[in-house]
Amino acid sequence: MHKFIEGNKKTLLFLIKFTLIFSVLHFLVWTIPTTFIQKWIALIQANAFNLPVEGNLMFIETQKILINPSCTGLVSISIIAAIIFSLSKPEIKQKIKIFLAASAIMFVLNLIRIYFVLWVGINYGVHLISIVHEISWMATALFIVMLWYYFTKKIAKVEEFNELL
Repeated sequence: MHKFIEGNKKTLLFLIKFTLIFSVLHFLVWTIPTTFIQKWIALIQANAFNLPVEGNLMFIETQKILINPSCTGLVSISIIAAIIFSLSKPEIKQKIKIFLAASAIMFVLNLIRIYFVLWVGINYGVHLISIVHEISWMATALFIVMLWYYFTKKIAKVEEFNELL
């Protein structure tokens, strides 16, 4: 066990830092009031389709569509923040720039994703909303992680992920 820890010290340290940072950020997403963001997202999305809206609830036919804290994109932003700030490279100023750029991209992509989910629900049936929601979330998350990985390696001038640890 001791050899395993010694051989994987950087990886274990990354995982510990990631877990701590993400846990704190995830806790904050669900405890700090984000209702204003949820209502804003619901309002712009509902207006795009002429849907009835009440606070953070939209209605397609008789189906209620809830915009909750997870729908704000803040959980995804928390994940990318935990990844970025758990690594030893690049320098903190570059990490902040990467985080800000990634957060802006993620927020916009999340709005587009919600629009797409609603569009599918309106045009092909509300029964598809749940599955399209999950698939589109995974696809968006994968896309963001790939972009982050590519640009972080370029900025930090490294070839392999373990060089970022």
